[in-house]
Amino acid sequence: MILYGTPEVLLRALEKETTNLLSLRGKDPHLDKYIDSKLRILKECYNKIKKSTSNQLQIVAISACYVIEL
Repeated sequence: MILYGTPEVLLRALEKETTNLLSLRGKDPHLDKYIDSKLRILKECYNKIKKSTSNQLQIVAISACYVIEL
């Protein structure tokens, strides 16, 4: 996942993605493992964005979350 924008926009996008993933949870044990991994990364991104003081950010999240201040 690669996103950029203001912290507010990014936080809303992460919240929406979290909601979408949570709606799929519990349907398949193999899928649950993937969902749990993605939720962990989303939470990591969320926390990093909340701590940022920049008005423009880019996040790159694959197996970990990287927040780049623009």
